[in-house]
Amino acid sequence: MAYIAVMDRPEELVTVCANASDDADQVRRAIQDAFGIMALAADAVLSMQMRRFTPVERKRMQGELTALKANLT
Repeated sequence: MAYIAVMDRPEELVTVCANASDDADQVRRAIQDAFGIMALAADAVLSMQMRRFTPVERKRMQGELTALKANLT
């Protein structure tokens, strides 16, 4: 779910990262605050490759999220 939230607002992610200090913890906290996600999710976002922001990848991730939610209900 964090991936989808961030993929919907890629410009904001870049801005948050660019405006944070070089300290990795501060960057993670800034992402947590900006997107309302947990530390583990923020770390996952920081590990994302830029190609994940393409429309095809976003659609694939949305499909995976939908399938996971269906399996949980």
